[in-house]
Amino acid sequence: MLHVASLLTPETFRLIYLDPPFLTGREQIGTGAGMAYDDRWEGELDSYLPWLQQRLLAIFPLLCADGSLVLHLDYRTAHYARVMLDGIFGRRGFINEIIWHYTGGGRSKSRFSCKHDTLLWYSRGKTPVFNLDAVRVPYKPTSGYAKGGIVAASGRKYLPDPRGTPVDDVWDIPIINPMSHERVGYPTQKPLALLHRLISALSNPGDLIGDFCCGSGTTAIAAQKLGRRWLVCDVSEAAVSCVSNRLLKECDIALSPDLP
Repeated sequence: MLHVASLLTPETFRLIYLDPPFLTGREQIGTGAGMAYDDRWEGELDSYLPWLQQRLLAIFPLLCADGSLVLHLDYRTAHYARVMLDGIFGRRGFINEIIWHYTGGGRSKSRFSCKHDTLLWYSRGKTPVFNLDAVRVPYKPTSGYAKGGIVAASGRKYLPDPRGTPVDDVWDIPIINPMSHERVGYPTQKPLALLHRLISALSNPGDLIGDFCCGSGTTAIAAQKLGRRWLVCDVSEAAVSCVSNRLLKECDIALSPDLP
């Protein structure tokens, strides 16, 4: 990642999504050949946080003047990362803490089950791209708007937007079903719906999207389908092969066999 970042032109990315290891303390093993990575860190936070900061500092200059970074973590390190990002972007660079809520998997009997990740959205500028209308969702059946609008105390009537209601900062997006055709065997694969929403909201067609821990390649697939340019990389050869295979299968794009 650091090597790739050093080769790129500064201020060219509209959006960088970074989904690094989470400091889970275990090896993450998928079902595909070679699709595994070691998320055990000697020294734990003492080694993980400097590793993360070094990479955040490397990709910061790659963002456009109003470009956005979305850092995807969980309860283990999100609070440390937010302080770190305040130092890099400045406190005014913070835009949103997005909670991705999901269900599935096991349930704890000794505490409330951990069923969300944290996505920290920071921007280099005051007015980052934000396409709210591109990611509206249907009104809930219990919503007053869904039943033909609401009437304020003043008597003014507000009608529902036919495109749906704006998304807030808690996203209920299911994890990928184990039997889904979307699943490729990568251990921490993120759903296409998640990246589709992020890229739709925080970039425009033709913008350059980056992902420097691309894993299963979901960012590249979503960006391609949405008409964005993209650059992704990963230290794992199995991950790069997975991305290549997905692009061919889902987007009919064949990468050059000469790529390193």
